[in-house]
Amino acid sequence: MAGGGTCAGLAVAVLSTAVLSVGCSDGPEVDGALVYAQRCAFCHDVEGQVGAEITAAALASRGDEETLTRYLRLAMPYEAPGTMTDAEYRATARYLLETRGLAGESSEDGAAGEPPTGEGR
Repeated sequence: MAGGGTCAGLAVAVLSTAVLSVGCSDGPEVDGALVYAQRCAFCHDVEGQVGAEITAAALASRGDEETLTRYLRLAMPYEAPGTMTDAEYRATARYLLETRGLAGESSEDGAAGEPPTGEGR
């Protein structure tokens, strides 16, 4: 029975680590690159892709980080919108903006990130 307590402790440690890497909390530990690789890349980053290419112009047309996060929550993943955590959606939006050179375009207050000229809705 003594081993059972050790196993339970190990299970809690493993689960705690999984929570941090998957991003079930609202903390900064959610890895947007990992979430994107697991939930988005198979549609957007493969040859003959199903999803649209995610370009800087496409992202800029969605506005700032908060607006992009709301869009992702409502529309993605395509087959199951709204199934990720809020932290995963925020981390994914941040990752996309950073990797497309738009990190300076987003802001917490939504002041930046206006659509480029000629690409409005």
